[in-house]
Amino acid sequence: MSTEDKIVSYRRLFGRFATGVAVVLAEDGNNVVGLTVNSLTSVSLNPLLLLFCARNESESAATVLRVGRFSVNVLTAHQEAIARHFAGPRTTTTKFNCQRSEGFVSIPASAAVFRCTVEGVHLGGDHRIIIGRVIDMIGPDECNPPLLYHQGRYTELELDMEEKFLAGTEQR
Repeated sequence: MSTEDKIVSYRRLFGRFATGVAVVLAEDGNNVVGLTVNSLTSVSLNPLLLLFCARNESESAATVLRVGRFSVNVLTAHQEAIARHFAGPRTTTTKFNCQRSEGFVSIPASAAVFRCTVEGVHLGGDHRIIIGRVIDMIGPDECNPPLLYHQGRYTELELDMEEKFLAGTEQR
């Protein structure tokens, strides 16, 4: 199998792994930049650390590293337009209202917001692995269903299926 065939197969097969969707935002002066990520994961509970991955050539990731602080906004199913906006070449936000608080910008009505400082960065092939130290976090007690990414497209969790699953586990 050629390298190109392996890459195509890798992307197709990894696409079967459903992930949540988040937008990383940073403010550089009056300019707010962002990038959509589905590579978000918790790293450590003590200290609180998370990571996301960004393409090496990402200008938004370069801004995050330069300013040293960012927010991670976990999106709900109703926020697909925001995910699409920051997944494209448009890295700045003028279309969406952002909230500003204590030197961070965030997306209103997100399922969760983690305010972070850059703890470290590691090279990982054609991506950078950016580790953030969580210094604050906010989120509503209840929120809308999450925005998911599966097989190359955005989707949402079907609550009926979730409720059926939970009901089935209670019967066991």
